[in-house]
Amino acid sequence: MNQKVLLMGGSYFIGKKIADVLSKEYSVTVLNRGTKPKSENVETIICDRNDSQAMKIALSEKHFDFVIDVSGTNAEQSKILCENLNLESVKSFVFISSSAVYDVEHLNTPFSENDFLAENKYWTDYGTNKIEAENYLIKNFDKADKNLFILRPPYVYGENNYAQRESFIFEHLLKDKPIIVPNNGETKLQFIYSGDLANIIKTLIQSNLSGINIFNVGNKKPITINAWIMACANAIGKKAKIICFDYEASSYSARDFFPFFDYNNVLDVNKINEIYSQETPFIDGLKIAFEQFLKDRDNIIFKPNVIKNEENILKSQNIN
Repeated sequence: MNQKVLLMGGSYFIGKKIADVLSKEYSVTVLNRGTKPKSENVETIICDRNDSQAMKIALSEKHFDFVIDVSGTNAEQSKILCENLNLESVKSFVFISSSAVYDVEHLNTPFSENDFLAENKYWTDYGTNKIEAENYLIKNFDKADKNLFILRPPYVYGENNYAQRESFIFEHLLKDKPIIVPNNGETKLQFIYSGDLANIIKTLIQSNLSGINIFNVGNKKPITINAWIMACANAIGKKAKIICFDYEASSYSARDFFPFFDYNNVLDVNKINEIYSQETPFIDGLKIAFEQFLKDRDNIIFKPNVIKNEENILKSQNIN
């Protein structure tokens, strides 16, 4: 009999990829609000995780060997989940946190798992809410004597990515539109392919690791904004026209015209590489993402304010 996995989320992007990978070896149940089509080969519980009473009813007769929380964003959601789980049967709990937890304004890169966590000007409440969720889970699972894995990815990419990142670049490339980058485009970013993240989770729950373990997860090497755009272009056989823009001399912020904050988001991933070191070649991951983008393209509504800002910036630079 297959071991049972509860996957919080599981209907889109990261969660869907995790469900696809784990359902080959485990009996997977996803819990979400039912706003997306149901995934194949998994059981679905439709429930609002913010509703404690509904969660109690939904989970009261359920027993799981592993719990993977992709959709949790704050301590209250973690608390509701843990209080309504039958924890006796749970061997390991995996929480997808974020590199947004680091005190990036006062740290040097690469950020390591032991670095200081604090609110930063880029991620604000998102980062602090993840910190509070981590702290709740650490306290809760330390007392419960259960295995807890906290994963801190940088930017996740891949098929079905709802964040308009690689899709934003693909759209510009297909339309031969110039791509405006913050300053000189040499800010460093770090990525992880959604399939690699799913395989890391599978490896961890199958490992002999015990207790509380925190891992940065990401590709071994960062990449500059310019190099990322060129990789996207190479993956689809197009040429990119990159426009450098000194946004700090204007009233714009980087996110007003570009899909990333302008800071070096680079993690030390040596610890996870000792356990799982495989990595999908960046071009290969982007090609897979592009194939799905073409299928979804007609349904993607790009942010009107970003499009308008781009037009105004290009006009100010006398670029057609």
